[in-house]
Amino acid sequence: MRVFCREHKRGFFAPRQSPIKCENRGHLLGELDFEGLSKHPVEIGWQYCCNCEHFCPIDFDQEGLSSCPICTRRTSQLYLCDKCHLISFESNTPLDVKNFTLSADGVPMPSCPGCLRTASADQHEHDCDELGASFITSLTTCPICEERLDIAPAFPSTVAQYLKRTKSAHKVNVTFDYESGSFLPVEDGEFVVVNNGDPNNQPIVLPRAPRFATRRDFYEYYQDYYHCSKPDAGEVRILRPAAVNRAGAGWRLQATGLLEVIGDKPKPKPIEIPKSEPIVQKRMEEPRPRVNVEPAPPRVEVRSEPPTPRREEPAVKTCNGCGATIESRYAFCWKCGSAMSSQSNGPVVVRSKPLPLPVDDDEMTVQHDVQGGNDRGGEGRNNSMFSWTMPKPPDRTTGSRGSVLKLMAIGGVAFLLLALGLAGLTRSADAPVEAANPAQQQTVEQPAANQPAPETQPATTAAATEPKPQPTTATVNPEDELKKLRERRMDAGSTASERSKVYQAIAKVERQYPRDYRFTYERAKLAANGSRGNSRTEAFKALSVAAEKAIITGKANEMISGLEADKSGDFQKLAQGRQEWSKLMTALKRRDTSLLNRDHTND
Repeated sequence: MRVFCREHKRGFFAPRQSPIKCENRGHLLGELDFEGLSKHPVEIGWQYCCNCEHFCPIDFDQEGLSSCPICTRRTSQLYLCDKCHLISFESNTPLDVKNFTLSADGVPMPSCPGCLRTASADQHEHDCDELGASFITSLTTCPICEERLDIAPAFPSTVAQYLKRTKSAHKVNVTFDYESGSFLPVEDGEFVVVNNGDPNNQPIVLPRAPRFATRRDFYEYYQDYYHCSKPDAGEVRILRPAAVNRAGAGWRLQATGLLEVIGDKPKPKPIEIPKSEPIVQKRMEEPRPRVNVEPAPPRVEVRSEPPTPRREEPAVKTCNGCGATIESRYAFCWKCGSAMSSQSNGPVVVRSKPLPLPVDDDEMTVQHDVQGGNDRGGEGRNNSMFSWTMPKPPDRTTGSRGSVLKLMAIGGVAFLLLALGLAGLTRSADAPVEAANPAQQQTVEQPAANQPAPETQPATTAAATEPKPQPTTATVNPEDELKKLRERRMDAGSTASERSKVYQAIAKVERQYPRDYRFTYERAKLAANGSRGNSRTEAFKALSVAAEKAIITGKANEMISGLEADKSGDFQKLAQGRQEWSKLMTALKRRDTSLLNRDHTND
């Protein structure tokens, strides 16, 4: 037989035996049930072109079944064998001489090219939405969309559903000819005549349009053949079909039908929740009433200065001899030397004037002396008759010396306080160390009272006081873990105990890295190469979990590349046209986790 390899783009001859191998370095293409044992579950993986007579693996991700990858002819009819699950197709430009062909009913003649078994009489035509093609098969359930095929269409039913379940050979597109008053065959007619060829069953005519865009569609095309109480836009549902009879080259209307229009449900409007604005912002946006406010008079700041301290001068008396004013504390006059009487003729004057700063008594005495001498033009200095009775003026050099001594005393006290403070700080810093030493000695001496201390007690005490280094945990690289698991998986033997240990190791690392799909991917490889009966199911479960992780973490393209590389190796049994493999690749390419099997993703 002739086989075409999609990967190497080459055709070659191969024996009719499974598995089918490529001529290029033993490349395995897959398995085909040449015996026709009707294995379950159904696995669709191979196609056969009746024109170029080549077997080829199906690639659902590229052109699918729309054309032949070898002769590039467009397909017109498809047949799915219920025994070997091979899809045979006929071209729209068929050749005259060939070994296998499809009849007008879509049945392979003389037999199926794969299992060489004759097709059964009970055939079903199915238009699969997921496959995107229509095919003939004896299966009762579609292996791709899982729709029942053995249920005949019945009314009431929508036009789309009834025509979908009716074979193409039993449908004829027609239009109404007003001159002859009958329905005549036209390729783009507005009606469809359904006749299964049984003389006991009367043919019917149905609208070809599955739905009306407006009510005008009903009144322009179908009001003379069907009744409808509320025509409007929506899906057409046939309650009772219109019956016709064969008349020459066409069909004549015998009984009017009844239909209804199922209106489209209005889409619920999204509830708009008003955003809560801050109360302050609303208050700012609200218009405020204008209030005419007269401008306030300028404020005059009055700063109250603190009162200047006043100092009262001592009381003075007037001398009876010279009329000078002398302080009452003196018994003689400074000017004339006459004695001051206790009862003076003149009034006692008490002068007070503001003094900006307090002044010592000695300085005041000096100022009075100078001031008095100035008032009289220096008479006090010339008159020295009673100088012995006058107080001796203080020496200014003594006052300046006293100020210097005060400054020196203040500096010495400050230096002494600074020295005492430094000494106190030094003692407080040394106090904890000195206090800790007796405690350490006590802790060392306590065990000595109970048991004899070893000779190396100082070294042990020093080691005990030193802090122990904390153990550091080495960072584990997931790449190293993945490399180790791959080596263990490849080195694992065929015994169940060895494979169980590897499986437990992979499961442990999976829990450690729950978002990394590569560890689950390794578990799928381990399950795919197993010898148990449920190894295929376990492998697809692991691949679904890995695909969901890859889609969530944004590594779907990376996993697709891995699957393309491994479908001829570890995943060879899984990739040969299985429905699960196709769904897995579609979910990864669309980044849609809902396409994955729910039972698989729950693991």
